[in-house]
Amino acid sequence: MRRPSALAVSLMIVLAAIVVLSSGAFAGPRRIPSADRLPRGNWTYDAMINLAAAGLVPGYAARVFEGDRIFNRIEMAEIIDRIIASAEGSILSPDKVGIINKLALEFRPELAEFAPEALEDWSERSAGLAVAGGAMLMGYVQSALDKSTVTDDGRTIVPYRISGFANLSGRAFGLATWADREEKFLNEFRNESTLAKVLIKGFDENFIWEIGRDYLHWGPAYSGSLILSDNSAGFVQAQGIKEIDFGKLLGRLKITQFTGTFEDRGERLYLFGRRYERPLSRRWYVGISETAKTSRAPNPLILVLPFYLYQHLFLDIDEEFNTLYSADLLFRNPRGQEFYGELLIDDITAPRIFGDRFDRPRKTGYLLGFHLPKAFGSAQSSFRAEYIFIDPLTYSATRDDLPELAYIHDTDVIGHPIGPNAKGIYLRAEHYFNEKFSTIIEYLDQRPTDPGITDTGAPMRGTRKVLSAQLAYDIRPGRSITVRIAPFESETPTGDRGSGTAYSVRASLSF
Repeated sequence: MRRPSALAVSLMIVLAAIVVLSSGAFAGPRRIPSADRLPRGNWTYDAMINLAAAGLVPGYAARVFEGDRIFNRIEMAEIIDRIIASAEGSILSPDKVGIINKLALEFRPELAEFAPEALEDWSERSAGLAVAGGAMLMGYVQSALDKSTVTDDGRTIVPYRISGFANLSGRAFGLATWADREEKFLNEFRNESTLAKVLIKGFDENFIWEIGRDYLHWGPAYSGSLILSDNSAGFVQAQGIKEIDFGKLLGRLKITQFTGTFEDRGERLYLFGRRYERPLSRRWYVGISETAKTSRAPNPLILVLPFYLYQHLFLDIDEEFNTLYSADLLFRNPRGQEFYGELLIDDITAPRIFGDRFDRPRKTGYLLGFHLPKAFGSAQSSFRAEYIFIDPLTYSATRDDLPELAYIHDTDVIGHPIGPNAKGIYLRAEHYFNEKFSTIIEYLDQRPTDPGITDTGAPMRGTRKVLSAQLAYDIRPGRSITVRIAPFESETPTGDRGSGTAYSVRASLSF
């Protein structure tokens, strides 16, 4: 049977898309909650820093949102519920009303599922208030004593993040962020010292859109997503989120899609991603994601075709395109305890069950974890554990002579921060002794997946053991002092060993 031409396939897909669009399948407000973890650097943290510094986030100092803790969407919705409840009867400035209004729009499905009264109360209260127009600054500035804040030429870096928030209308805002020394994962930092993020974001009844430079993270994992993590710097993108009803077969799905571009190794590259989410019940959440990196300006049909199909229809399979798939599952019980996992498939051409019959290695990874809130008797105490395993060639290019197609952005893996050829155990415990004092302890034991692999063309990982202990004192909601001590041991793939103790003393002023 003769395969239809690419043009014929394209026309059929366009016609199918028109039929779906005209069928009313997109009708109805957003109502699918998500358990995805919010990216580091997400605009929500900027907003929370501002509200917490003003004393409007009960039980939380602004420091918590400066990178000390990363939240998922359900946890953030629970905090917004607190904000709305505590604001009842108080007089809020138009700026604060505008920020809370945008948070309520962002987390509408999660609030509708877990705090419907708060969403209804805020909708009624904000309806008569002016929530459009106005601009403000929010963020933090730190005075830090840390070896890594002194450059080779003797210059001292002052860590900061300052965001300009413009309330464009009742359903849209703009945000620009300048940052330096933002924390990534476990005592690693990005030295931004530039415009780290600039975006315009809008909300409709069943559509969220965003244009600009931003960070992304998909899935429930705390240490980093296997397929799309906030480990690398942000990139220019256009993003849309919409819920579509596919009828009895698939039901209603939340679909997130983005189109991004950046330069790496002197090449103009394009990054695409699409994520499907659906709660199986009030306790179970499932997501399926696909991403693609290409060195060729794409055909518009990439916006509707599965990336693997698009690759086979329009591109040279090995030379212009690299695609990855992942699936994640999370269970959340009534006490808020979470158990989750993620499976990544970069290339699965040689499964283990076939032994050594194939010369192409496996390129997969998986992550398993759990989170126990209130683990140590305090409402804000918690314990988390994750196990990560990533095959040696995962995130690498399809061919060694095409490094631009590796899943890399400015030397950082776009996926999980421990990178390929690595397995690790990550533990995190947090405890509040009282309203002022708290501690965070983190531990990472990372080792090579296959110590014998030395010449694969992929960035190799050695061993790393880090124990980080932080003690924080919150003088006021917007004034904090933290001390961190982190002994570590490491060994490179070439056998070079190192050890020592990293330290940091930080005073933070938030606004």
